[in-house]
Amino acid sequence: MRALSRVIVSLVAAVGSTVGCSNGGGTSERALATLEAFDDGLALPAGGVVGVSLASLAVGEEGVVSELKLIDTGSGDLRVSAIEIVSEPPGAFRLAGDADGAAMPAFPVTVAPINDLAGQRSLFFYLLATRPAAGSTPRATIRVASNSISSNGDTQAVISYDVRVQSAAAAIQVTPTSVDFGAVSQDESRLESINILNPGAETLVIDKFGLSGHPNFELVVGSTRYPVTAESAAGGTRLPEPITVEPGMSVAVSVRYTATDDSQARGNVVLYSNAPGAPDGTTVSLQANVGGPCIAVNPRKVAFGGKLVGKLATIDVAITSCGTQPLELREIGLVAGGSERFSLSLAALPGVTGAATALGPADAPLVIAPSQTATLTVQYFPDAESPMGDDGEPVFDLGTLRIRSNSFQPELLVELSGLGVLIECPQAVIIIQEGEEVIPQTTLHLIGSQSTTAIGPVAVYQWEVDQPGSVQSVFTPSTAVANPTFEVNAAGHYTFRLTVIDAAGVASCVPATAEVFVNPNEAIHAELLWNTPGDPFPNDEVGADLDLHFMHPNAAGVYDGDGDGEPDDWFDNPFDCFWNNPHPNWASADNNVNDNPGLDRDDTDGLGPENLNLDLPEDGLTYRVGVNYWDDAGFGTSTATVRIYIYGNPVFEVSGVELFKHDMWWVTEITWPPAGTNPEVINVCGGTTDTCTSDAQCGAGRCGLRITPNYQNPQYFQP
Repeated sequence: MRALSRVIVSLVAAVGSTVGCSNGGGTSERALATLEAFDDGLALPAGGVVGVSLASLAVGEEGVVSELKLIDTGSGDLRVSAIEIVSEPPGAFRLAGDADGAAMPAFPVTVAPINDLAGQRSLFFYLLATRPAAGSTPRATIRVASNSISSNGDTQAVISYDVRVQSAAAAIQVTPTSVDFGAVSQDESRLESINILNPGAETLVIDKFGLSGHPNFELVVGSTRYPVTAESAAGGTRLPEPITVEPGMSVAVSVRYTATDDSQARGNVVLYSNAPGAPDGTTVSLQANVGGPCIAVNPRKVAFGGKLVGKLATIDVAITSCGTQPLELREIGLVAGGSERFSLSLAALPGVTGAATALGPADAPLVIAPSQTATLTVQYFPDAESPMGDDGEPVFDLGTLRIRSNSFQPELLVELSGLGVLIECPQAVIIIQEGEEVIPQTTLHLIGSQSTTAIGPVAVYQWEVDQPGSVQSVFTPSTAVANPTFEVNAAGHYTFRLTVIDAAGVASCVPATAEVFVNPNEAIHAELLWNTPGDPFPNDEVGADLDLHFMHPNAAGVYDGDGDGEPDDWFDNPFDCFWNNPHPNWASADNNVNDNPGLDRDDTDGLGPENLNLDLPEDGLTYRVGVNYWDDAGFGTSTATVRIYIYGNPVFEVSGVELFKHDMWWVTEITWPPAGTNPEVINVCGGTTDTCTSDAQCGAGRCGLRITPNYQNPQYFQP
């Protein structure tokens, strides 16, 4: 006979009321019997099932399959008159007083309450089994006779537990089932462990895994790192060496997240094994930077312009806690090497007393609650006129304000600049309410009214902007107001400049400048822009109309516009997202789940952009992106640009493509999750399988592109 690895079993007699026994004073006391595993505090009620495994026993061999103990959780003595087992077939199971099969103790046995240090507080015994020949499954019942009382007050003289043999199979249990990396700072890489336990009776084998979601997640097995790929998202990545876990043992794998931006990241790891109880795999959800602390600083550049020599100038810098957790300011100060004409005043910050000019480790952290703002003051005192450079332009005093915090960007640097002048010129100031990074279609509120002059109010405001690509958004109501608005519809960098002029006609020494980065925050962002040379007034209400299309693989059209003998599927409703179907429902029926695309801007009168967003693409699907030249409004050809961003990163752009009225351009495909060179240009021309060899064949900028001319789906185009 040999002892086996212990099976974790817990048994609790469902008892709980008083018993009819008296102590010396005649007062009844509570005696409760609890039967549990030696290693575990889990419990089963009376009548519960004890699962055991015989897998490690040879046929005809006997061994220990469970170690048990009986305890008294009541306040009076528990009197056990007998513990017996009845098995089928007879002798398949038996009880023993120790692991070597010794006889049970002589009954009755008195067990003292567990809080009684003077008495015997537990009774140990063992369950042994003999493995029968194949095809036979033994069973048994353990019976405990005692003075226990059930929870409803009834006498429970005998408590019974069924013993059942578990199938000889592997099992899988993972902890944790959800990994939250928390707030991961920029360029930081964080590793978390996943423990894989095999509570079954055979070796657990994991030979395949799935990894989907944000591309910055990785599965780490040993020294090998597996990134998110199209194959892993479909659950088809096989491990070159399977992970094996012996019964009762555990192994660990790791998941890694590397933050390259502050986007919220979500994903899943699925482990596929030979465990019969997990035929569809075992899933662990992943997330990073979902919530957490955030810092926003305004202005992002502190530009004093020309300030009168010998006069102190100040500009307030607002620090906003823009996250879901408190922002901790850990260090604030000026970077060494900058102009000594700059200084700080931190007196307005919470928790700061006196005339503090810096925040160091001894004073930190200063805590700003979510959605709250604190202010510090940058001071500039020019003690002499700034010199002129070799280029004839004044040389600015420069400095840098450094703010360290617990946010995604742990160190934030704010540029400082100023000029010392003998005659003070107007100072142009730009404040952008929405900050320096926004998503497409944001309306910016530009504030220039805080600009100043030495002789009264500003007389003239002059706004300018550099925009990405062919975008031609305009200031509203005009470039000559103090506080215009400006809609940023295309992704990219926008540079705003403001010049102010005083009543004497003196302009600001230098224009104020402010940059805004328009960055998509969806998993997929597709953008269409165009220019129509024949349109002399592209910003009026009449212009060429190009349309963006985003198609699901389930699309099933009937129109064969390219003449290849197969339906093209464009204009399918509901599986083509375009102007007539701008917000389809493709995935979950739950409206609270953002897993459907949206054509969020449809431009019908020239330039664009049109843009489409999808926050939660479906793993394993391939989406198509297309452009249709719906109407040229009599202005002729247009040149189109298509850009695609994945999690805010530009991954695809093709520009200068000449399109004619009614052209249908199949631009690209996006397989989710993206991998390799995906997406790339669809390399077919003219709606045939032949690749063009010259622009003369296809038109300027069209060679190598799949463009079908005169594409007029009869469902939408009427003759």
